[in-house]
Amino acid sequence: MSVQQAGHGLICRDLLGMPHLAGSKVLAGRLGLETAVIRVNVMEVPDVIDWVMPGEFLISTGYPFRDDPSAFAELIPQLVEKGGAALGIKTKRFLDEIPPRVLEVAERYQFPIIELPPGTVFSEVVREVMERVLVHEAAQLALLQRRFQRFSELLLEGKGLEDLLAYVEEELANPILLLSSVGKLHVSRSTAQLAQEMGLNKRLTLEQLQQNSKQGMHSLKIREREVKITVTKIKEQIGAESFLLLLEWHQELSPIDTLTLERVGVLIHLEMMNIYARREVEAKYIDQFLQDWLVGRIGTRRDLDLRAEACGCPIDHHGNFHVVLVRWLSAAPNALQLKRIVQQLRQQESLRSRDLLYSIIDDRLVVLLNSEISLQEKELKQRLRAALQEVHSTHSPFSFSFCLGKMVKSAEQVNDSYLQAVNVYTISQIYGMEQEWISYDDLGIYKILYLLPHGRELTKFREEWIAPLETYDWKHQSALIHTLLTYFEQHENVRKTAQKLYTHHNTVIYRLERVKELLGVDLQDADDRLQLQIALKLYAMENGFLESGRETLENQSSLAVID
Repeated sequence: MSVQQAGHGLICRDLLGMPHLAGSKVLAGRLGLETAVIRVNVMEVPDVIDWVMPGEFLISTGYPFRDDPSAFAELIPQLVEKGGAALGIKTKRFLDEIPPRVLEVAERYQFPIIELPPGTVFSEVVREVMERVLVHEAAQLALLQRRFQRFSELLLEGKGLEDLLAYVEEELANPILLLSSVGKLHVSRSTAQLAQEMGLNKRLTLEQLQQNSKQGMHSLKIREREVKITVTKIKEQIGAESFLLLLEWHQELSPIDTLTLERVGVLIHLEMMNIYARREVEAKYIDQFLQDWLVGRIGTRRDLDLRAEACGCPIDHHGNFHVVLVRWLSAAPNALQLKRIVQQLRQQESLRSRDLLYSIIDDRLVVLLNSEISLQEKELKQRLRAALQEVHSTHSPFSFSFCLGKMVKSAEQVNDSYLQAVNVYTISQIYGMEQEWISYDDLGIYKILYLLPHGRELTKFREEWIAPLETYDWKHQSALIHTLLTYFEQHENVRKTAQKLYTHHNTVIYRLERVKELLGVDLQDADDRLQLQIALKLYAMENGFLESGRETLENQSSLAVID
């Protein structure tokens, strides 16, 4: 076990100046005289090693090893492993002298061996050492209490986390950083410049600390210097945690400093819970305002401006307005994850001009752009993509599409943009479109087909064109529908269709001929081709051609080598 540093407490060197240890001599292990002493014990039984505690000064007459004094040598590595501070042996009673072999081993382990005078009274030594230890511990507890009281007063006075960190830094004489669960780095003003110079904002990432989540000592190479970092984990709320980091930049951490960090962690936890509660209330007001705005419940511009100002979301009436819905292509985040994503996005946006507002409506993530810059601008698209990718990287690896509503010029028209974004979301989901950016214009004929009433005529049209193919595919385990869809997607190119289906081009030709026979159509006839394509698109929309639907058809296609 490593040598314990005493800080301002009792160390082995101090033992030599005590009245009841006057005349003692250090025979070996002088380099270990800075080791802390926090207790004392008498060793007069052979199995004492089972009871040794860290920081313990052991004293003995040598009675357990009177017949074999060299056995002390085997005990020393075990004492070091247990964290023992030193060994004092009273000679001239059971041992005339301490064997050279014992001193040689002690020197190698830098473990102090102290020869006690024959007249040493062990009970007096125990009393004197423990008095010094208890006085030091009382002073340390008083210091800890004073620090904790001052830290508490700072928070009660309404000071923020940065002010608290600055005061803790003064007490511990080292830089301190707080990395929150949303990846924000809190530092005092004096440490902010140091953090920037050392690049800590980039090097101390939330993912790294979460992957190596054990509390304790870590190290980081900064400016060709290995710096020790003490990490204290702080619970924020359910499923979220922050990290308090102390860099031993100016001096080593003492035991009382470590205890101080633990107490500070408790206060920071309480303050962050307080911040979280305030944010929850603020978030409810913001969500209600955005939802009312988006769905058109706010009547006049004056009411809109008043509510926006109250929520801290001032509206730029000189800018454009654009609504975007995020559609998850893989497993969607659950309600808690979605809420956390919005929290993190708002946290990021608070550091900018707040031209992107986020909310949740009907379990969908909604983004409202209010800016002079159009969402069609490449830079803004990259920013929105990067923002979402950054926050969801701490959750499951979701993939998503951005469903765009039209750009409007006034705040009162935001509902129009929102309704169009909802249509884009719904139609793209029904047909399984997977482009990253989907606008209303990208929907093509689907925006018209979606508006068709689902009545008897539509059902009759579908049965006339699709039912014979469905029946044939089901009966023969064939893939006529999938082949047709692929054929039209590949612009009626048989060779490319075969490549897409991983089959021979003769198989594609055979299937197309079978379609002609079943439906009595001519695929070269423009009207027949148009009606068949519309029927297929209606079929795709009705069956929700997401990945599951396509996989089913592809599996059928792979089984049907020739029909």
